Amino acid sequence: MNVFSGYLVQGDMPENDLETVLDRQLDGTCQWLTNDTEYKSWRAGVEGAPKLFWLSGKPGTGKSTLAAHAIKEFYDCNLDCSYFFFKHGDKSKSSVASMLRSFAFQMASMNPQIRSEILAMHESGVLVDADDERTLWRSIFLSRVFRTDFHQPYYWVIDALDECADFACFLPMLAKIDSNIPLRIISTSRPSSAIQTLLLQERLLVSAKQITIEDSYQDMRCVLEASARFLPVEDPIACENLIAEILHKSDGCFLWVALVLKELETTHSEQQIQEVLDSVPSEMDNLYMRILDTMAIVPRNRKLAQAILRWTVCAMRQLTVEELKETIRLDVGEVVPRLERAVESICGHLVHVDRNSRVQIIHQTVRAFLTQDGLLSDFAIDKLREHSRLAEVCLHYLCSDELKSSRYRRRGLATQAAKRSVFADYATVYYSEHILRSSSSNDNQITTLSSFVNTNVLSWIEIVAQGGDLYFLTKTAKNLKSYMERRAKYKSPLGQQVHAISSWIQDLIHIVTNFGRPLLTSPASIHFLIPPVCPRDSTIYRQYHEYPRCLEIVGQSELEWNDRLSCINFPESQVLAIACRDNRFVTGLFDGRVVLYHTSTCQEAGQLIHGTEAVRFLVFGSANVLLASGGRQTIALWDTTTRTRLWTVDITERVLALAFNEDDTILMATTVANCTSCWSVKAGEELEKFFVSDQIEDESTWQRAPSHAQICGELNLLAVGYGNRPINIWDLEHRRFIGQFHKGAPDVWPGPLLQAMVFNPNPDANLAAASYGDLVIFDPWSQKQHAMVEANAHTLAASSDGATLATGDSSGTVHIFDFETLRLLYRSTVNDFNIRAITFASNNIRFFDIRSDHCNVWEPSAIVRQTALSDGSSAYCSEGVVGDAEIVGTRLLDDSQTITAMVSDGGDLLFCGKESGSVFIYEAKTGRQMQELYRHAANAAILLLEWNHREGVLASIDRSSRIQVRKISGKGSDKRVAEPPSIDQTIGQAVRQVLFHSSWAKLLVSTSTSDLVWKSDGHQLASRNASDRQSWQWIDSSLTAHGLLLAVDGQIKSFYWETLEESPLTAISRVSLEAGDFPPIVSMKISSQGSIVCAHFREEPRRQSLARLRLWSASTSATTAQDPIFMNTTNYDQIANEVKTLIGFHKLLLLFLNQSGWICSIGVEKMTKERAYTRHFFITYGWHCSGDLIFAVTAKGAVALVRENGIAVFHRGLEFEDRVVLGMDDNAAMPRKEPHWHSPVPENHIDSAPSKMPPITIVSADFLFSTIDKLANGFGQ
Repeated sequence: MNVFSGYLVQGDMPENDLETVLDRQLDGTCQWLTNDTEYKSWRAGVEGAPKLFWLSGKPGTGKSTLAAHAIKEFYDCNLDCSYFFFKHGDKSKSSVASMLRSFAFQMASMNPQIRSEILAMHESGVLVDADDERTLWRSIFLSRVFRTDFHQPYYWVIDALDECADFACFLPMLAKIDSNIPLRIISTSRPSSAIQTLLLQERLLVSAKQITIEDSYQDMRCVLEASARFLPVEDPIACENLIAEILHKSDGCFLWVALVLKELETTHSEQQIQEVLDSVPSEMDNLYMRILDTMAIVPRNRKLAQAILRWTVCAMRQLTVEELKETIRLDVGEVVPRLERAVESICGHLVHVDRNSRVQIIHQTVRAFLTQDGLLSDFAIDKLREHSRLAEVCLHYLCSDELKSSRYRRRGLATQAAKRSVFADYATVYYSEHILRSSSSNDNQITTLSSFVNTNVLSWIEIVAQGGDLYFLTKTAKNLKSYMERRAKYKSPLGQQVHAISSWIQDLIHIVTNFGRPLLTSPASIHFLIPPVCPRDSTIYRQYHEYPRCLEIVGQSELEWNDRLSCINFPESQVLAIACRDNRFVTGLFDGRVVLYHTSTCQEAGQLIHGTEAVRFLVFGSANVLLASGGRQTIALWDTTTRTRLWTVDITERVLALAFNEDDTILMATTVANCTSCWSVKAGEELEKFFVSDQIEDESTWQRAPSHAQICGELNLLAVGYGNRPINIWDLEHRRFIGQFHKGAPDVWPGPLLQAMVFNPNPDANLAAASYGDLVIFDPWSQKQHAMVEANAHTLAASSDGATLATGDSSGTVHIFDFETLRLLYRSTVNDFNIRAITFASNNIRFFDIRSDHCNVWEPSAIVRQTALSDGSSAYCSEGVVGDAEIVGTRLLDDSQTITAMVSDGGDLLFCGKESGSVFIYEAKTGRQMQELYRHAANAAILLLEWNHREGVLASIDRSSRIQVRKISGKGSDKRVAEPPSIDQTIGQAVRQVLFHSSWAKLLVSTSTSDLVWKSDGHQLASRNASDRQSWQWIDSSLTAHGLLLAVDGQIKSFYWETLEESPLTAISRVSLEAGDFPPIVSMKISSQGSIVCAHFREEPRRQSLARLRLWSASTSATTAQDPIFMNTTNYDQIANEVKTLIGFHKLLLLFLNQSGWICSIGVEKMTKERAYTRHFFITYGWHCSGDLIFAVTAKGAVALVRENGIAVFHRGLEFEDRVVLGMDDNAAMPRKEPHWHSPVPENHIDSAPSKMPPITIVSADFLFSTIDKLANGFGQ
């Protein structure tokens, strides 16, 4: 279950809370609930009984115990049950999202079908926003959990719903659960008018039971009778009188009784008992005050008690005893060896230690009492002051030597994990939460925070990454940003310290968005691999790129962070539609194709053929399994998992809107005929049609054709616009007209022209947006206008959480607004094509726009939003402080200077062909363009370059299939000169490959239907016709007499250079690699000596396709004494799907780029199958996620990559070595050791995270090999 726990970000196990409560329950108590008539009807599911049972009671009346009792009963009766105990102030237990993740985890633990569904989500890379309850509800429960088969009723037990910060969003979810789902829910809370109002608004049927004094008395008597025997009362009558008096004064509050019993335990006579009873107040606040006064009598414990209460009340989660010991030592400098025994007596029993060694207050009313304004006590909690104190303690720890890292690399040594304080986890995760809640006037805090970002910030990032969740980096950045903006209201934002902090805030967000995956794969990369690839104006680059022997990048690099991660081009078509859900996004093309991509990598995942008509609409269901595509004539439904068409329907009218209903059972389409059709998702049959019209005040109708329509399945609403007329809003559930939204005066016609509209998908928001030249936000139910700004938007899109609104205009500008207030958050100006459509990814940060023939992928840091603070701490964020919108401009490139081909000269120079038809020389040492060598015709892009190092000859082929071969003269620092071409010819077909003979005596030119061999003087030597082929490659091998190898049709064959005739003795004895089960060849590389050949075969450019990676080495055959034969000796099929592109050989290493962007290598010295491959360094995501990848490797091992109009050259990258072992499952029980890094890791480095490429895990290669050898010897092999 570790996979589920990590995937669902599961914190403390729920049974810990249950056991803590059950430990306090006495046998025989809570029976009154079991016998309650309404409760029994709810539990049994009697016909007509509500599915929700609401149990309410005053504070301290035993609601949590009653909830635990119900859970125990369900388990005793072998009933399926999930439960959650809300705790105000504990961030992990105070949100609906936390509860839903816990429910999903518990249900997956019990139900194999649910478990397999969630596991499938994890394995297919579906990203789940752990803090977005609506996404969790939709993607896990509505789309998967509630669609499984329940063989018996399932129970949810929710304790203390009123302590949930956002319970208002949960009850509407319950209202939409299908009545056929056998789910029954019991919830406890204090009496709440807010909950009661929501229940009425959502029309939720509920059995409500309020705990009365009479209900509690019987259980209280059991508790008192069990405790009375420890009191100095022997007379049964006196004992009964004592119990009666306590019951009378308790007013039904168990908490009051528990505290009184604690005091009575210290009495020794009946007189002392009576004195306590007479002096203990019956009101809880008065009782708490009396306890504080008693604590103040012992001055030596005052400082300890203050520290314990400070951390117990203000900590963002419950601390363990060991953590609290360390915080006390760091906070007040005292060491308490047996804190678990002393904590209750020190704090007057207001704090206790549970069975899981967690320290917590006895009740939430204690927190409310201690933090109230005006409390006159030494133990009062001033939240601003105490959070400042906690932040200082955390920051001082983070600045300590314990987190310092080495600036120097240590080669050949496996690093040892540092032994860190038990306080490390808390400080690294929550220090920014305390800063956010602290006073803005604390200058010492700014000084300490500045010291932290200037010293140990990289070690902190590494520790967070080792935890496997970079959310805390993003959350820290947003917390610090909110704090700095609030502080700027009172303090000057100028100064070196403030600038350092503000710069790191921006860097943190971009580090997550740009380097998240490699950082999780290898947390230690933050020290020496990530800073050099950051923009040169970033703080992390300026501070850390000059570490000794750090990775160095020269040539094309960014000056500032770039929010556009990628641009996907479709040169032969136009992009008309786009949609995104979870881990998939799709584009619809004019030629009828639907292209699927992975959201995280932008890697193509397959294609669907809608038909010959243009695809104008795309929409996903609640999960990314169902996809509907629409054109002018047909609508099709697809299963994207199997990529099969489920059904197709013909349409006669142009579609304006296409959408699923909330549970994906119905597909709806609204057309220009004022008609909305509904089809069954399961069968494709039309269920009904209903018509709408433009309503006017006298209730007559205009049968005009609508210009716009929007369907919102989450709200069950339809909006229809008619040009200059008002927007008509319809209720889809009841098929009724709701009203009209008028922009401007309702009696003025014609009104402004409607350009676009969209609903806010968050049901709690009740908002919609419309563009008229002005952008307007309004309530679709009341039709009241909420906000308006000037924005000439032609397309609109809302994030799935409803927080942000994106607009696009005809000039190519994207605006991002806060949906509710229309506060501008971000603007990107690209003097590009008209924006056709925008859609958000499920994480609500990344978004996509489509323009003309391309799709842009954006991830701006400005919309990494501050999540709602679950304990009401948003009060600490001044609403009057609003940050300025981030305005960016994307650099436009001169397309004619785009590099289209590159080859190394075998030394320190690189030849690069450009779109303009010119060939230039670049210097690998600096990455700079040195000179233009020669040029083909203007704008005839150079598509292929081939270099013959032996003779210094360069061949270039342009888009018109013109071939030039020139000798390049000049050495060292001399200027290179291109001599007149020895070959200058044009081929009638597109050239796919050009290949030199090692001696430059011959040149092979290959097209899809023919192969030609020319002599060096330009005369044709041989030709060969070939059937139309899609995948093949020639290679020159100087070790064979024939010298020419062809990989095609799952075979590698040998040919003669002179005649292009096939040799009777083939290079691999003409043995088919794996007959009938071998995909096409993607790439083939040969070592510089010609002795090793590597071939990469793959069916499709997606991760789960059939793929092979094979290496052959030359060995002498007895039958051909002078002609070595390439023997099939090794295969690396395990990683074949992870190979994105082969780069080539460098010395005894085969280099390749994997799908995650890492430059990796396989050692080929002995040509025996390696037990591991090596990761070296990674390529920035935006540099490799789309387009053709053009690499070259220099003689010194520098790796060059084409980047648009220039090149980026990575120096010293191959010196970094992180071994990745093949063939082991991630959960294998082999002992873990440090990865064998020859790399710049800090001295206190902790384990790198496991590789994300199953089935692979990271261990020390030396350790693994020695272990295998010992096992082999032990078992006699």
